[in-house]
Amino acid sequence: MRSLITVSFAVTVIIISITGCLKLSDEQLMNRAEKLESEEKFSKAAEIYEKVASLHPESPLADSALYRAAIVYTGGLKKFSKAISLFKRIVDEYPESRSAPQSQFMIGYIYANTIGDTTMARRAYKRFLEKYPDHELVPSVRWELKYLGRDINDIPELKNLEGKN
Repeated sequence: MRSLITVSFAVTVIIISITGCLKLSDEQLMNRAEKLESEEKFSKAAEIYEKVASLHPESPLADSALYRAAIVYTGGLKKFSKAISLFKRIVDEYPESRSAPQSQFMIGYIYANTIGDTTMARRAYKRFLEKYPDHELVPSVRWELKYLGRDINDIPELKNLEGKN
């Protein structure tokens, strides 16, 4: 009987916490996620950022929430495949978002500089150039493509920086 009461209580707590999130506005969820991120509670922050987009997909904060979640997965959690999937979601579901070009760039950047998949990085960077030919990140994308797959020590532009410290 005691274990049944314990299980019932646990289920009730879970239901209350889930429905509690459902009742929060997009702004309230975003504020909660930002606070958790600042406290370096990255898993919970990413989860709540994603909830903003899933519970409020039409919100003006949805794309920003997905972008923040992707950044948390990249930096705080080092879950690069998850980050890439969220960046792709932004590009596909929110193509007019201010975050879309940066998201497309980050897809290439993660493939190139973290995962080491130059084929996927090249594809992502070329897609960037096709979709955003006038964006301010174009020079960075061209630079990344120029040196894609090369060791950092073999890049002449970076060698010159070593002696300037």
